[in-house]
Formats: sequence, structure tokens, C-alpha cells
Amino acid sequence: MKREIKRSFKAQTPGGLWLVVYNAGFQKCGSLHSWGPGVRDHYLLHHIVSGKGIFRRDGETFLLAAGESFLISPGEQVFYAADRDDPWEYYWAGFAGEGAAQLLAHSEFSGGCPVLRHPVPGLRQGLLEVYKARGGDFASSVRMSGCLQAALGLLIDGGDAAPDEDYAQRGARYLEYNYAQPVTIEETARQAGVSRSQLYRGFLSRFGCSPKEYLGQIRLAAAARLLRRGDLPVGAVARSCGFDDPLYFSRFFRREMGLSPGTYRKNFENRN
Repeated sequence: MKREIKRSFKAQTPGGLWLVVYNAGFQKCGSLHSWGPGVRDHYLLHHIVSGKGIFRRDGETFLLAAGESFLISPGEQVFYAADRDDPWEYYWAGFAGEGAAQLLAHSEFSGGCPVLRHPVPGLRQGLLEVYKARGGDFASSVRMSGCLQAALGLLIDGGDAAPDEDYAQRGARYLEYNYAQPVTIEETARQAGVSRSQLYRGFLSRFGCSPKEYLGQIRLAAAARLLRRGDLPVGAVARSCGFDDPLYFSRFFRREMGLSPGTYRKNFENRN
């Protein structure tokens, strides 16, 4: 019978971090070692490096082996147990925070299945780095968070199961949050987890326009809102909406709206 070995760390989970590590470690389980049925209040990612086991989630049963991974989400009723004859060894990290759901939404877990059936190169070492960064002070919490974000990035690099329209929605959300910055389509594609050409196809399918055109319409709508306020010069409106060149902004606004920014503002003031 294999000897059970466990190394784990439970963090203090300080507030204020975008991504908070609750716990981390690794374990060579004994025969039939189990947890549950129960519910976690945070995400918990396991990566199996040897042996076998079983994972149940809300009525679904998965037989898992070395090289595979499984994710427990908050509020799910789960049960998992090591195999009797070949108990598994896994590395894990528990985490929460605003960034947790955002990162996982871009990962290979985004489709809803809690199991990855293929090896993820570097994931074992990535989770080990989270454990090695452990400590009870705030600086350690920040380091653990950074290591975990790097580990989750490995799942994003490999994620290609979501349809083009899902990528388009992620890209659109990124543009909506960052339109006032000098954002590029290349960076938008990277944030969505796809190539520029995939993002382009996704936007055509979902929105009927290119990412560049979508960004232009977001900026145009924002500029119109600021012009209606009436308290900013046209140049300031342009800069506030991501247009570095006020002259280009004026030409773009006239082409799309049929009148200049100044005339648009005056017409709105006269109506009110």
C-alpha cells in the first residue's frame, strides 16, 4: 500500500486582492482517501500527477487519471476519492476574488465541464510555485496570487473550445472597459484568448462588424454623451474617448453622425 503524503498551506485570505489564494498544496493519497459529499465556498483546482480516482459533481461522475485536472466551483455539491488499488497524487490550489471568475471564463473550463482530459504542460510546477510562495503576511499573499495567475494562464493558453461568438463577447467586453485607452485589436484578441483572425470572424458573426468598427462605435457613443453634457471642449472630449487626434475625431464624428461635434452640441442645446 502506498504511503500517504500531504503538504498543505491555508492562507489568511486578506481583502483587497483581485485574486485571493485560500489554500495550496500537494498530496499522495492513501487508498480510498476521500472528501465529501460537501460544498466549497471557493474555487478549488486539482491537477492529478499519478494514480486514479473518482470525482462526482451534482450527479455527474468522472473517472480520472494522471495528467487530468478537475475544478470545483463555489456552491457545487461534490465528492472525490482516490482509487483503492492505485490512489492518486494531485497538486491543488483554492482561490476566490473578483479575478477568479474572470480568469476561469477565459480558460478551458469556460464551457461548463469541470474536467480537463488532456495534460496541461507546466501546470504541476505552476501549482507547486503557489505553495512555495506561501506565507502569513500580505507580501506572501500577493506572491501567491501572482503565481496562481501564472498557473491559470496555462489554462488560458490552451483554451480553444469556446465558439467564435463567445470570443467576440469577451473581446467586446474588453473594448467596452478600455475604449478610452490606446487599445489595439491585437491586445483585444490576446485578452479574448484567440488570434486576431479568430476575433475578426467572431465579431462578424456576433455583431456584424469588425472589432475596429465596434470600437469606433463605442467611442462615438461615448463622445456623443460627453458633447451633450456641454462642459468639455471638443478636444477634451476626443481625448476622453480614446481619440489622440482631435482633427481625426472631428472627421470621424462628421462621417458617422452627419454633422460636426460642435454642431451636434449646439443642436442638442437648442432643443433643450
